[in-house]
Amino acid sequence: MNHSRICRTLARLVGIGGLISAAVACSQTDPVNGKPHRSEYWSHSPPVCGVDEVREYQCEELLPLRSALPAPPPYDNCPGVIEDLVGELDPTPKVAVFDGSYTDYIRKRQPPGHSCCYSWCASVPLADARLIDPNARCDNGRAMRETYCFDEPEAGSRAPGAPPFDRCPGAVVPPEGEVFYSPSGALLDPVLTGERRALGFRSCCYAWCTIAPPGMNANKE
Repeated sequence: MNHSRICRTLARLVGIGGLISAAVACSQTDPVNGKPHRSEYWSHSPPVCGVDEVREYQCEELLPLRSALPAPPPYDNCPGVIEDLVGELDPTPKVAVFDGSYTDYIRKRQPPGHSCCYSWCASVPLADARLIDPNARCDNGRAMRETYCFDEPEAGSRAPGAPPFDRCPGAVVPPEGEVFYSPSGALLDPVLTGERRALGFRSCCYAWCTIAPPGMNANKE
């Protein structure tokens, strides 16, 4: 998404009260000497993530109340960007921008509501579903079932799964830091995905078999 389109969308989102902040955010003039333009930060967090991209979030409670790059009103006690991000999918960008809608969501769930939330788009590593054996390792006596879920990509997938979950990738490579064992590919699990959807989550879920280490009870389903 190009810079001008991002700026127009930002202006619509923040409304009249935030036009000044939006203008600063999209200005070609650096508001802080020696710092990157905030417009560069938005390249990591457009209003709609791209194909096979998932929006990741990070919320913070203890942040400075004053910032050279504040978030738009009424959130101007939150910095407009943060660093030192922790995400599930690599590579994690160096900075993320303030996400007003997710901040509202978290503040309502966790009163009194002082959280400042930030988001960015991360690429989902795809796998070739044709090369994956769904029963790999499952016949081992110590096999256990592992799963991994993420939010449905906002712009869908170029290698979709079967309907009704065809906005989900058909197969992915689970991130190593989030699972016990990351295979070279895991297939979309329509049963688990459907269960998550029934609970109100727009999830895409994947499953595979892992070999439990000695001394650990395998939990076969």
